[in-house]
Amino acid sequence: MKSGVLKAFLVVFGLAACDLPRDPEKTLEAVRGQELRVGVLKFGQNAEKDRPVVERLAASLEAKLVYVEGDAHALFEDLKRGHLHLVIGGVPESTPFGKELGLSKPVGPLHGAHEEENRVLAVRPGENAFLLRVNEVIEAAKAEGAGS
Repeated sequence: MKSGVLKAFLVVFGLAACDLPRDPEKTLEAVRGQELRVGVLKFGQNAEKDRPVVERLAASLEAKLVYVEGDAHALFEDLKRGHLHLVIGGVPESTPFGKELGLSKPVGPLHGAHEEENRVLAVRPGENAFLLRVNEVIEAAKAEGAGS
């Protein structure tokens, strides 16, 4: 009897895993063919270095880019609430907000940092399918030499 329950559990778990990664808030679906709302931190050249990756992401989703400039606290709060889909422009890989947000693979070096550190892009926490797409675009941009 125990093996039957275990088999049933494994079948259900296996079927559920087929739909991974997931976006609980459906960010990837919401952006596709619509708007990609991007918060831009006010850190000079870091934002300009991130824009080619963001433009490539928007093109891959056939989305219109909408940029919103602001300070980190306001932009990250808007990101967590779903008012933004992405924050760019100098998010350090070691950001203290990393526990509250989803962070991409490194995009390139963080310009203006005292120590050598990479910058990343921030997404809404738990939006793993969207984060996977962001990471795929970063990898494609790096392979072509863009966005560093």
